Amino acid sequence: MKTLLTAFILIVGLSLASAQHNVPQPKKLDLKGMITVHIKSAPESGNIPVSLNTYHSFPKSDVDHFQDSLTDNNELYMHSPFRATGKIYVSIADSTYELVGAPGDTISILVLNNLQSVQQKRLVVFEGKNKEIQQYYQAKTRVMDDPIQACMNEGMSAKSLAPFKKMMDATYQQYDQFWTNYQKNHILPDWFKTYESNELNYSDAWLRVYMVWYQIEYQKKKQVIPDSYYDFKKRIMIKNEAAMYDYQYLRFLREEMFSQLRQSKQEISLGGFTEFVHKKLGEKLGPFVEIWELSGSVDNPNWVETKFNRPFPAQYQYLVDYIKLRAKDNIKVLKSGDKAPNFALVDSNDSLISLSQFKGQVVYLSFWFTTCGACVKEIPFENKLVEQFKNRPVKIISICTGTPGAADEQQLPKWKATSKRFNLKTIDLFSNFSWTSTLREKYLISAYPHYVLIGADGKVIENFAERPSQNIAAKIEKAIANAGK
Repeated sequence: MKTLLTAFILIVGLSLASAQHNVPQPKKLDLKGMITVHIKSAPESGNIPVSLNTYHSFPKSDVDHFQDSLTDNNELYMHSPFRATGKIYVSIADSTYELVGAPGDTISILVLNNLQSVQQKRLVVFEGKNKEIQQYYQAKTRVMDDPIQACMNEGMSAKSLAPFKKMMDATYQQYDQFWTNYQKNHILPDWFKTYESNELNYSDAWLRVYMVWYQIEYQKKKQVIPDSYYDFKKRIMIKNEAAMYDYQYLRFLREEMFSQLRQSKQEISLGGFTEFVHKKLGEKLGPFVEIWELSGSVDNPNWVETKFNRPFPAQYQYLVDYIKLRAKDNIKVLKSGDKAPNFALVDSNDSLISLSQFKGQVVYLSFWFTTCGACVKEIPFENKLVEQFKNRPVKIISICTGTPGAADEQQLPKWKATSKRFNLKTIDLFSNFSWTSTLREKYLISAYPHYVLIGADGKVIENFAERPSQNIAAKIEKAIANAGK
């Protein structure tokens, strides 16, 4: 059983014909929906660590993480919010499994005790509703390793887009062949064929559009787009209202809209993006994408109060109400003047660094993970802050929460490699799963990147602080001036 992935969960795929058929979508997201994972294990000594990771299509970048273990009871129920048909990731011991479900589903997993040596992996069998679907992902993982990570690495390091396109094309053909052959030899629900085809095509499209931005806009490389680079658009629908709640579709659509906005030479701003998507996507999809984009800071009371204080279409008022309620629940939690929760995390030299040791200095915390595009975009600005406040009583601290979906043994290497790749100059710390769970709870982290400004007295000045690319430098200066008053 091979361990899945990279958090981008980038899988590519399929044919134009498949992409044109759409999974029937409910008129509303199920904001109170839940999914259950039921795990049973054959008797064996010791505990088996288990975790459940859910990545929601709404609000944007919303995630839920749960950790437990199979004990002598040999049976475990894990529950997670689940608002639309989508993927979850279940880790059992040292293996991670990609699964698909819908609100109200129960996914049943049987862990067999067939270990004959410590090198072997446990045998996992899926039971109950939609077991054939889960078996598909299990088979795919056995056949293919992690070619998408190789595509990502190629795109980030290549001198041009040509070798990246070549690798993406080969990866597409590999997945396309596997998926086509699998459908011929296995009985799968029609809705799943459509769902997976859309998922594979839109994740492929997302990475190709993203890499153009990454090389040209972020790396500032002078590139010539290879011939036929955008041929992948022939097998997808850009305006696809039936897929509007799909994670991969929304991620692609955002990147595509910003790409078109840049090509149009219009203003690159949130306001410009909102106007553009309304014009391009129409009265149904446009407002939803606007609300979805704004929802990326759903737990930031200041942001919600500012951005959601105007009328929205009646059909989406339930989403706006949900966002306002979540933000309201956080107003009294970790407010300005509260003592900042302490932590003790390792740096790249395996030294233990705690927040408390920086008392007497202004601290700016940055929470990120390695495959977070928005996080990576801020790294150059974090480095500028380090230089700007050099030799002053300020510490810029970056806390990496890992690589979602990667195996435990890959977490530290991926963090160190990413920090090195982007020349991160901050105090660079790593948070393991246990610490990440604690920090998410204490600092109300639901979207990345997440920033916190802490005064020299160790008290919070602002949770959900501005990004380094915004006006945070002025607030840091003010915090320095107020120190000791």
